[in-house]
Amino acid sequence: MATASGDARPSRGPRPYPATPTLWSACAHLATDGLAALAGLTVLLALLIGVCLLPVALTGLPVIVAAGWALHRLAAAERARHAATCGLDLPAPPRPALSPALLRSARALATSRSSWRQAGYFLALLPLSVLTNGGVVLAWAAPLTLAALPVYRSRLPDGHAVLGPLTVDDTGTALLVAAAALLTGLFGSPLLVRALIRADTALARTLLAPPRDLALTRRVEELTESRAQLVRAVEAERRRIERDLHDGAQQRLVALSMTLGRAVSRLRKNGDDDTRQLVEQARAEARAAIAELRDLARGLHPPVLTDRGLEAALTAVAARSPVPVRLDVRAEPRPPAAVEAIAYFVVSEALTNVAKHSGARTAWVEIRRAGDRLTVTIGDDGRGGADPAGGSGLSGLAGRVAAVDGRLRVTSPAGGPTLIEVDVQCG
Repeated sequence: MATASGDARPSRGPRPYPATPTLWSACAHLATDGLAALAGLTVLLALLIGVCLLPVALTGLPVIVAAGWALHRLAAAERARHAATCGLDLPAPPRPALSPALLRSARALATSRSSWRQAGYFLALLPLSVLTNGGVVLAWAAPLTLAALPVYRSRLPDGHAVLGPLTVDDTGTALLVAAAALLTGLFGSPLLVRALIRADTALARTLLAPPRDLALTRRVEELTESRAQLVRAVEAERRRIERDLHDGAQQRLVALSMTLGRAVSRLRKNGDDDTRQLVEQARAEARAAIAELRDLARGLHPPVLTDRGLEAALTAVAARSPVPVRLDVRAEPRPPAAVEAIAYFVVSEALTNVAKHSGARTAWVEIRRAGDRLTVTIGDDGRGGADPAGGSGLSGLAGRVAAVDGRLRVTSPAGGPTLIEVDVQCG
C-alpha cells in the first residue's frame, strides 16, 4: 500500500544472482517497456492531432477527450504493470472530471496536473525503453553467446574469434572465455538488471504517482475529515449518555425519592419516628444523588443546548454562576452541533474558573458568528495571572478547541482583566 505521505513502496529489486522469480519478473518488465512506450506514443500522437484539428470548428475536441481518457487508462495500466512485475504500488493521482460536455472535459484534461505528468512519463519512457530493452538483451545474450564459444569456435571464419584485444584460437582459451562469461552472467547480469529496473521505477515514482505536495494535501484533508468525524461521533456519544442518564438512572432515582416520601408520610402517621428519620435521611441522599446526576448529565451535554441553542444553554450557565455574568450571543445561523458544544463547554469551564480563581466582581461573555467563523470572548475583572500551563483547566479548553481546528488565546496580566478568546470554523 502507499505510505502516509503518498510515496510508493520501494520495489523489491532483483537479488545479485539468477534463478529468482523477482529477477525474472524484472527482466520481463524491462522487456515490455518498449510496448508501453509505443502505446503511450500512439496516444500522445492522437492527442497532438486533436489539438491540431481544434481550429477547424473544434473538430478536434472529441479526439482530445478520447485521447486524454486513453492516456489516464494507459497510465493506470502502467501502475498495474509496475505492481505486478516490480512489487511497486503507486497511488493513483486524481483524475480530471470528464462529462458529456466536450469543451468542459477538454478544459479539465488541459488543467489537470496528472495529465501533463503522465504525458511526460510516456515521452520519457520512449528513450528509456531503448536503453532498458537493449540493456536486458545485452545482460543475458552476451554471456550466453560467449558461454557457447567452445562449441562454435571451430566453425567461425579462420577458426578463431576476436574479442577486442583477445584472440580465441584454441579450445583452452575458449573454455576460459566461456567460464568468465558464465560468471559474468551469474553475478554481473543481475546487477545490470537491478540498475535498469531502478531507473525505470524512479521514472514511474516521479511521474505516475501524485506529486508529494498533492499527496500531503490529500492526506491533510483526510486527517481533517477523520478528526471532524471523530469529534461528531464523540459529541453524539455524549448526547446518548446524557439521554440514558436522564431517561434511565435519573428517573429511577426520582421514583425512589417519591416512594420514600410516601413511606415518610405513613411512618409519620404511625408515630414511628426513628424509622421515619432513617427514611428521611435516605430520601435526602436520593435527592442529592439526583442533583449530582443532573450536574453530570449537564456536563456531558445539556438537552437545552440541542433543543434551543447556545443562548438558552448559556443563559442557564450564567444564572448558576456566583459571579454576575453579562451574556451577549449573536450566532445565527446556528453553528454545527460539535462547534456549539465546544463553545458551550469553553464558556462553562471559563466561568467556573472565574468563580474559583479570579476574585472577580463581574464577568462577560460575547459570542459572534461572521460567515463560517464563530468567535467566543470570555472576560472578567478579577486579579488576572491566569496561565494555561498552570493546571487551571485552560489547557483542557485549548485541547477541546484544537479538536475542531480552532484557536484559543488567553490574555491575563497581573491585576487583570482576563480575556479568553476562541475562534473556530463553523464550515
